[in-house]
Amino acid sequence: MRTVTGLEQLAAEELAAASHRVIDLSKRQLIVEPTAATIITSPPRVADDLFVVQAAVPDPGRTKQDLAAAVTEACAQLTHDAGDFAVTASSLGRRNYNRFDIEDLAGGLIQELSGAWYHSRRTGESPPVERTEWRVILDGKMLWIGVRPYDVPLHRRVWRRQTVTGSLHPPVAAAMARLARIIAGHRVLDPFCGAGTLLLEAQAIEPGATYRGIDREAIAVAAARMNSPRDSSILWRTGDAARLDGPVDRILTNPPWDVRLGIGSFAPYLVQWREILAPDGLVVAILNHHQAARMIGDAAWRVIDVYDVAVAGQHPRIVVATAA
Repeated sequence: MRTVTGLEQLAAEELAAASHRVIDLSKRQLIVEPTAATIITSPPRVADDLFVVQAAVPDPGRTKQDLAAAVTEACAQLTHDAGDFAVTASSLGRRNYNRFDIEDLAGGLIQELSGAWYHSRRTGESPPVERTEWRVILDGKMLWIGVRPYDVPLHRRVWRRQTVTGSLHPPVAAAMARLARIIAGHRVLDPFCGAGTLLLEAQAIEPGATYRGIDREAIAVAAARMNSPRDSSILWRTGDAARLDGPVDRILTNPPWDVRLGIGSFAPYLVQWREILAPDGLVVAILNHHQAARMIGDAAWRVIDVYDVAVAGQHPRIVVATAA
């Protein structure tokens, strides 16, 4: 299973809650021994992608010669279907070869053994939409070969028809929703709702809460409504995130990071959150480093946890806090 950098432990906790066994955890990767096929039919929401392991051999190390021997041994274990396919590879540590060398080696062998047609990404050309996707991972201990059991990666949610500038990666939103520990009856607010990613992921995890999303941009609110299922009870409206009404039990939010969208001074929003949050309420916010430092250093807040993640080419921090 693949996940966003910084969310590995949260993904492991979600898998454990579903009674699956995590047998190895490393950067962006979890090797899982599932207890049932539900890992495929109801995959973890914090996961970026999931592959079913088809072969595994010891990591070959740095040289191309050893890589060729290891990939040949691994590919001999595979069963193959006809049709178009592509391969994506990644490796940890220094190597005398790159990802395209790994992909083309595995892809060429699979094509030779199966008669299926391999589409290389080396030249930047996109493979066909209708294809099987293989994954090769060298993690320093093992060389794993897996196949994706879905047509698209897990992070491509079926509900996500619209996005806006600053839209959050859905598995990150799912992780934040889990951190919020929402229960039925909670009043949950996102004062920077954008296209609705956070609240839609939260509602998928706990449908019994009451959700309200606010954004200053009408186009964002329209996108959130477009993304919502027809039976969704989430209330979306345009409004000012510096003028909120409460009380609320959870604030779950992704304020602008001053990268593609500006926010100005962060202090007024922290004041608003403090004023409307119920006494036992929680804030779970993904912030840039300046915003996170401002909240962590504010005596009005008691910070429970901080998670450093890598997403969208940025390195924000998920801050979990309650009123001091």
